[in-house]
Amino acid sequence: MDETSRTALRSYAAALDLASTASGHAKSTYESKASHFLRDLVQWLQKNMITAFEVTYQGRAKTMTEWAKGTSIRELSGIGSHERINFHDLVNTVAGICLGAHFQDQAPEYPAFSVLITGANRAQAAQDTLRAIAGQIRTRQATAVLDALELLDGERLDPYKSRYAKLILEITKKKGHGQVVNRSELIQDVLGVDYLAPQTVRLEPEWAVVLLAALIYSGEVVLAIPGKKFDATSLPQLAGTALNELAQFKHIERPKDWNIPALKALFELLGLTPGMAQQLTQANEEPVQQLQKVVTETVNRLVLVQQILQNGLFFWGRSLLAENEVQKLRSSLDGTKTFLESLQAYTSPGKLKNFRYDAPEVTGHREGLRFLKEIESLQELAADLGATASYLSTAEAVLPAEHEWLNKMKSAREEVLGQIVDPAKRSASAFRQHTQRKLTDLKKAYVQTYLALHSKARLGVNEDKRKARLMGDDRLKVLQKVSIIDLMPRQHLTDFQNRLAGLKSCFALTVQDLDASPVCPHCGYKPAVESTAVPAVAMLSSLDGELDKLVDGWTQTLLTNLNDPTTKGNLALLKPEPRKLVNGFIKKRGLPDELNQDFIHALKEVLSGLTKVSVKVEDLRAALLAGGSPATPAEMKKRFEDYLDQLTKGKESGKVRIVLE
Repeated sequence: MDETSRTALRSYAAALDLASTASGHAKSTYESKASHFLRDLVQWLQKNMITAFEVTYQGRAKTMTEWAKGTSIRELSGIGSHERINFHDLVNTVAGICLGAHFQDQAPEYPAFSVLITGANRAQAAQDTLRAIAGQIRTRQATAVLDALELLDGERLDPYKSRYAKLILEITKKKGHGQVVNRSELIQDVLGVDYLAPQTVRLEPEWAVVLLAALIYSGEVVLAIPGKKFDATSLPQLAGTALNELAQFKHIERPKDWNIPALKALFELLGLTPGMAQQLTQANEEPVQQLQKVVTETVNRLVLVQQILQNGLFFWGRSLLAENEVQKLRSSLDGTKTFLESLQAYTSPGKLKNFRYDAPEVTGHREGLRFLKEIESLQELAADLGATASYLSTAEAVLPAEHEWLNKMKSAREEVLGQIVDPAKRSASAFRQHTQRKLTDLKKAYVQTYLALHSKARLGVNEDKRKARLMGDDRLKVLQKVSIIDLMPRQHLTDFQNRLAGLKSCFALTVQDLDASPVCPHCGYKPAVESTAVPAVAMLSSLDGELDKLVDGWTQTLLTNLNDPTTKGNLALLKPEPRKLVNGFIKKRGLPDELNQDFIHALKEVLSGLTKVSVKVEDLRAALLAGGSPATPAEMKKRFEDYLDQLTKGKESGKVRIVLE
C-alpha cells in the first residue's frame, strides 16, 4: 500500500476515533470528516486496487497484476464484461491463482465448475441440484453442478459416465448381498473436515449427496437417514429434506433385485413386449417411455368410459347395461384406473427397480382392461348402429299405426335389442355386420313405402299445373259471382275451394332426401297425420267433375225459384232491361257466358222475397237422434217435422227455402 492510501486510512481512523469520544456538534463534524475520508479511500481502492497491494506467497511478494499476468481476472472470477470487479472477488481470484497448484496436487480430480461456488453458496447449489434430479426446475446453477460432476449426457441425467459416481458404485459393489455401506466408508475426516475420497477428488459431503441422489434416480442405491429411506420413487421427498440432514446419512444400500416376473406381467398387461422388462435392467429409457405413453392413453380411455357409465349407454331407446352390471363395471374400472395412475410415478428405470406390485396383483387388472374394451366396443357398436336406429324410430312415428312396415320394424327391434344386450351374442364376429344389414334393409323398405305414400298424397308437376288452372277456372268465377245471392248455398262453394286449396303439390323429393331424413324436407308430409284414402290426383279429377255439378245445381236452383209464383210477381216489378236479362236466363235455362252486375242485381231483387233457412248436416242429425235410436218411421218423420217447424217458426212458409249446407 503506498503513502497516499496509508494517509487516507490513518485520517479515516483518526476521525472515527475522535467521533467516538466527542459529543454534540463536534461528533457530527468528526463523523462527516470520517465519511469524507472513507469516500476518498473507497475511490482510491477502486482505482488502484490492482496495483496498490502486494500478495506474498511462499516467500514471493508480487502485485495482484503480476500474479494474474497472462490470465483474465474477469474470466477467473466469473464476472461479466459489464460488471465492476470488487475487492473481495479480486482477492479470491488472486488467491485461487496462488493456491491453484497446491490444490491441484491435493485434489487432482476435483470438478471444475462453470459458475462460482464458494463455501457460502455450496449448500444452496447442492439443494438446487437435488430438486433438478427430482424432476423440478433445472436452474443454471444446478446444470453447472450436474455438468461439473459429469452426471449429464446431453440433457439426460446419466451417472454411469461420471468418474465421481463410479467411485461410490465400486465401493457399493464390493459389498455382499444384503450388506450396507456406512457413511464412514464413503466420507472421511481430514483434520476435522469431511471429504469423499480426499486423496483424489476430495469432494465435500454436499457433492457426495448430489452423487448419491443421481444413483438413487438410476435405481443403483437406497439412501438411509435416521428414521427414513430414499429410493427412486421418493426423490421429491429427498429434495425436500434439509441438506445437512442428508449429509449426515447413516448408510447406503443396494435396492432389491429387479422384479422381472411382475414387470413382464405389467408390460404384457398393457400390450407391450414382455422382453422390455429385461431392457430396463440395462438402464434403457425406451421401455419406460413406452410404458408411460400407454398408461396415459389407457387412463384417458378409462375416464371417458366412466363418463359413459355415469350418463348411461342407450341404444334404440333402451339401456344396454343393467344397474347391477353397471355397479360391477364401475368397481372394477375404478380399481384398474387407480392402479394405472400409481404407475405414473415410475418415470425412470431406477424407479421401476422399486416396483411395489407382484405379478398376481398386476394380472388381477386384466378383468378391468377387458371391461374397458367391452364397453368401448359396445359404445362403438351403439354409435355405428345408432344413427340408423334413430332414423327408424323417427320413421315409426311418421307412418300410420296400422301400416305393415311398423310390424316388421317392431319385430326387428325386439330381435336386435335381445341380441345386443347379450354379451355373448353381441361379441360374435358377424353380429355388427348382420345387424347393420337388417337395419339398412328396413330403412330402404321405409324409403320406398314413404315415396309411394308421398306420391299418392301430393300432386306432381302436371297435376300442380292442372290445379292452378282449376283455381282460375271460369266456372269457379261464375259460382263466386252468383254466391252473393242470399239464396245460394255458399258453404258448398267454400268447401269446394278449401278442398281444392288443400291439395298439396311436391315434386322435389328424392331418395337422397329420405336417406338423410325420414320426412320430406320440402313439404313435411307425415302419413300418420294426413289421410291418403283418396289419391291427390284422383281428388283433383273428382273436384273438376264436381265443379260442373255445382254450376248445374246452382243454375237449377235459380231456375226453380224463379218459376215460383212468389218470385214471378217480383219479376214483373223489374225495369224492362233487367227483366229482359232474367227472362233470357229462364228461356235459355243456362247462365250467360258473361255475368255482369246488372244480371246479378236483378236476380237478387227478384229472389229477395224468399227467406233462406240454412240447415247444417250435424244439426239435422242431432235433431233426428234426439229421441234415441232406433226409431219407427212415424217417430223419425215427426222428429223431422218438429225440426222444420222450429226452423221456420215465425216465417211465412211459402217464402221459406231450405238450403242444406
